Amino acid sequence: MWPSFVPDQSLMGRGTSHVAALLGAVAISMVFCSMGRADETVWACGASYGTGVFAGSASSNMSATSSCPAVQPSQGFQVASGSGNIARGDTSRFQANAPTGLQIVSAAVPSMGEYNVNTGSGYGGGFYWQGGGVEVTKYQTRALVGGFASPYFGFQAVCGVTRCNNAPAAEILVADIALGVQETVAPTLTAPVGLWASSGWVRGNWRVFAWGDSPSGLCSLSVVLNGSQVGQTTSRQDVSSWHQCQAPPVDQTIDTSTYGQGAIRLALNASDAAGVPASISKTVWIDNQRPTVTLSGPSDAPSTAGTQYVSATAAAGPSGVAGISCAVDGGPAQGYAGSSARVPVTGVGQHVVRCSSQNNAVGPQGNHGSSALQSFSIKIGAPTVTAIAFSRIVDQLSCHQARETVRVPAGWVTARRHGRRVRVRRPAHAKPVRVTKCHARTVWRRRTVRVTVLRDGRRVRVQRRKIVRIIVLPHALDRTSRRVAHGKATTVSGWLGTYTGVALGGQPVEILAAADDGRERFSPVGAANTAADGSWSAQLPAGPSRLVEAAYGGGPSVQPSLSGLVHEVVPAEVKLLSVSPRRVAWGGTVRLVGQLRGGYLPSGGALVRLRIGLGSTFTTYGVHEHVGGDGRFSTSYTFGAGDPSAYRRPFWFQVASLPMGDYPYAPASSRRLAVLVGGHPRPPRRRVTK
Repeated sequence: MWPSFVPDQSLMGRGTSHVAALLGAVAISMVFCSMGRADETVWACGASYGTGVFAGSASSNMSATSSCPAVQPSQGFQVASGSGNIARGDTSRFQANAPTGLQIVSAAVPSMGEYNVNTGSGYGGGFYWQGGGVEVTKYQTRALVGGFASPYFGFQAVCGVTRCNNAPAAEILVADIALGVQETVAPTLTAPVGLWASSGWVRGNWRVFAWGDSPSGLCSLSVVLNGSQVGQTTSRQDVSSWHQCQAPPVDQTIDTSTYGQGAIRLALNASDAAGVPASISKTVWIDNQRPTVTLSGPSDAPSTAGTQYVSATAAAGPSGVAGISCAVDGGPAQGYAGSSARVPVTGVGQHVVRCSSQNNAVGPQGNHGSSALQSFSIKIGAPTVTAIAFSRIVDQLSCHQARETVRVPAGWVTARRHGRRVRVRRPAHAKPVRVTKCHARTVWRRRTVRVTVLRDGRRVRVQRRKIVRIIVLPHALDRTSRRVAHGKATTVSGWLGTYTGVALGGQPVEILAAADDGRERFSPVGAANTAADGSWSAQLPAGPSRLVEAAYGGGPSVQPSLSGLVHEVVPAEVKLLSVSPRRVAWGGTVRLVGQLRGGYLPSGGALVRLRIGLGSTFTTYGVHEHVGGDGRFSTSYTFGAGDPSAYRRPFWFQVASLPMGDYPYAPASSRRLAVLVGGHPRPPRRRVTK
């Protein structure tokens, strides 16, 4: 007997009208949706012809032929008996084998026909699947089966008797067939390279590569970063094959800076032909903020201070600082871990430190985000010494002019003869010349010397005091203070060199001075260049009493320095302009007019001492206060009563400045003006009435 086929009477019945064979694919699809089991539909033969869905096979003298694609109901898959020796079990069939991950759950045949199958002719047949089947019936024009899950589905005609040689011919013709397929394996998504495969913090432009597949095939594939779609591919669905979609990979390069900073969600989304969605996601850490680095430290330092350090401080975005890289004077870069570094700098001269910082975010090539290169200059110089003093040469040589006779050796000279220049030989001769002769000053000094004497027959060394002549050579005498006449210039000198005593020649030195009024407001008053031995001198213009210092600005390998202070003392110029009258009786009054010249008067005015004298003795009779403006002032003095007949004696007046902390002049006195006192007072002038 042939295999048992149990027809589903609820789905197919005998005597079905041939008109039902004209039902279209749309009606069949609606039936599948109502069943709710199929994920995709695979069409074979008919208008959607798939060559890889059904495969035919037949025993000897049986046939399984295909005339797909079918354009008429009489064409399609045909299984039929043949002529010749056909025995029990000989079969003709078409079978569809679902690929891995798919299983067949239903089948629909919108148009079919049968002949002498399951009619007592000896041939049986129908549709079959794993674990079941259903027979075809006489005059059946369509079929719809389901409620199973099988890796295969087919239809066949089978000889069910001992011999089918004399039986009438049998056949089953399927013009078209649609298989309802259910997916058993979920879609897979992968991104083996690029941004998805990265770890840690990233930055810059990254490749986004994603690929996936499923048994039914991916119809759409997209990549979403921080809620924004960065790439998508789609595929047209081919319902005539098992693998109905083939969406290509998403492969493109994106700029991560346009998708935010920090923890960002990266998702791969897909949908396959079976309508099964797939999605995987991960967190990528993005930091495109450029790090920064700042440098600080001493810009100028002495070589005696040891190693100097430049501090580098870095800042970065959310990924943090990976490290700092610094190079000194163009040398190889040195890396420092963390967000701060101390870069050592040694050696006399000008140095440049260049640093950059890196964050923890890397690009596709593994390069970290880097800051702009920052530079810092530092000079390490040898300390210098600037000395200043008022110098003068003392014990100079004594010189005088003298005449001497010198001998001139014989030789050729050019002489003029008869208006022409000729070479003549001049014999040796004597010539008187005028010369300057100098000799050092000598002085007698008492010195202690050791001499040998005989004592008790023995030679012994004893000390003796004796007077000897000493030659005094010219030498410079340096002082820190000098008194200079009012309105006169003076010269100041000094020396410049390193702290080890090496002279610095050809260097500019600036002379600064401040009026000695307690405010110490220094300003330039002169300049000089040092000689090869480091010495210099400069002229100070006329001015008040001053504090003077020398300043050296330093050089590429030496430090600046400032000298000590020297004091220029200038006396005030006090003028007694007039005393009137110059002849006055006892009890009379004289008026004095004076002036402090040179300016620099304090805001509260200066003090002037008033003196009166007789002969070599004098007394201070008062102080005139608040002398300001142009320094001009006036005062008066009244003599006491006296004997009119007494001898007239000459009195003199004088004014003198008083020392004040905010008046930059030393005390000084004016000239003396005499007044004759005595006799009767001048009678008043009578008024003449006309």
